[in-house]
Amino acid sequence: MTVQAIRPAGAGHETGAVLAVCAVIVLLATLTIVLRTTSASVSQIQAGQIDARHGLTAAEQGVYADLLVAAEEIGFAQAPLQVSDLAEQMIPPFVEDASTARRGGHDWQMRQEGPVVAYIGVTQDPNTAGSMLLRVTRSPDTTTHAEHQGNLAQVWLHKTTGAAARVPAGLKPDNLTQEGWQQIVSQFDAGATRHQH
Repeated sequence: MTVQAIRPAGAGHETGAVLAVCAVIVLLATLTIVLRTTSASVSQIQAGQIDARHGLTAAEQGVYADLLVAAEEIGFAQAPLQVSDLAEQMIPPFVEDASTARRGGHDWQMRQEGPVVAYIGVTQDPNTAGSMLLRVTRSPDTTTHAEHQGNLAQVWLHKTTGAAARVPAGLKPDNLTQEGWQQIVSQFDAGATRHQH
């Protein structure tokens, strides 16, 4: 009986070739990532504005979110809605419920100056939340659903420390800024998904 030993054909060379191909793939992927990376531009908050993510308390963020949803509902109405109408329709933050006191207990009222309708919530607890203002600019001929989307809505905040909050004298952005109101803006930059150090 004859015993013949058969050696593997270049197993050491094959392993080396596979490792070399893997190294080339990793190197090409790294090079592609480095070459395609762009620096994210960070937009600055202007004077008279406040960032919705970093500048508001939890209670203010809740009222802000409710006001953005309410602005859409208000935009669908043929005529400006009174605060009592919004409360009857159970639209937060105009309806008084269990969260009202926890969010500052705002006392809501509506004012109109021409095409501008404002819903002003004067806070009852300035330590929890500042006073809020939803400013909706309506086009005079909004008759269809598509035209309702053109309504411009802004949310403004007035933080007071110890002093009683008051209703603004005018609803123009310049007047609001002069009286200490800040427009709440949402920025969606790299900081929205990455923590900035």
